Amino acid sequence: MNKSIVLSAGLALALLAGNVSGNAQTAVPLRKISIGDVAPIAAAWPVFVAKEKDLFTKHGLDATVTYAGSAANAIQQLVGGAYDISVSTFDSALRAVAKGAAITLIGAPVIKYPYSIMTDADITKAADLKGKTIILSFQKDITTTIWNRWLTEQGVDPKSIDQVYDGATPNRFAALSSKKVQAAFLGSPFEFRAEQAGYRKLVDFGAYAKGFAFTAIIVKSDWLKANRDTAVRYMAAVADSIDFLYDPANKAQAIDILAKATKLDADVAAKTYDYYINDLKAFSRKAAIPADSVQIEAVALTEMGDLKSPSEVPANFADTSLAAK
Repeated sequence: MNKSIVLSAGLALALLAGNVSGNAQTAVPLRKISIGDVAPIAAAWPVFVAKEKDLFTKHGLDATVTYAGSAANAIQQLVGGAYDISVSTFDSALRAVAKGAAITLIGAPVIKYPYSIMTDADITKAADLKGKTIILSFQKDITTTIWNRWLTEQGVDPKSIDQVYDGATPNRFAALSSKKVQAAFLGSPFEFRAEQAGYRKLVDFGAYAKGFAFTAIIVKSDWLKANRDTAVRYMAAVADSIDFLYDPANKAQAIDILAKATKLDADVAAKTYDYYINDLKAFSRKAAIPADSVQIEAVALTEMGDLKSPSEVPANFADTSLAAK
């Protein structure tokens, strides 16, 4: 063999090996990101999918998810520096920014309230509840305001119904099933359990409360200025997750992911899929913030007395430019 050919081949192999080694040494590491959420419930489904299907990794992120236990905790711990990004309830985020928290709203993954008023089987209309008892989440809560609006529209004075409160859905379900109350504000999976037990769905909040977004993706404003590309990557991963959920071909996988993450029975997870995906269409494509949602929520919080005026929410609170294009 020609000696020059052998030398050329050896040189090429050496250069190739050096190039591979160099690429390995200069590989960009995943960006670590900490995410705070309220609890592992169906509303957190996009994040379950992003973790299970490696969508965070696809977008260059190494994501850690921590559950704060409440919307207020998720915001407080974000502001305190425990998280880079938090997922909280929309109304809690508005309250926080109105009180001076330096946070920015960048997305709204769940734009329908996945709750219902479940009643005894013989209650078929609002007027049937007069003189009876309903258990709601909190006295000063956006969902209680929505309920009172619905009653008023039905010609029923909210004061004609005895309202009691408990912040835990399991406790509200227990009050209904033990006949201590005749109506209860329930979310999944307890509304499905109530239906199986013969209770009636009187109001579907997701269908009625149009314009009220449920969950909010928030970040500290100064963090966003310094880490905008990381926030864009996060939003892209969530957008891919929501696309996955809405693809009928992924139904079985989506149900399995939900059941695994929330420890729901497979049949309840399947009903939750049908409710969230087919009935409510609860998730916002690209986790985009609906145009009027901040104003609608601010007006309701003012009606409740939590805000003096909708103008307490800064005009630049929502940054709609991060939703994946």
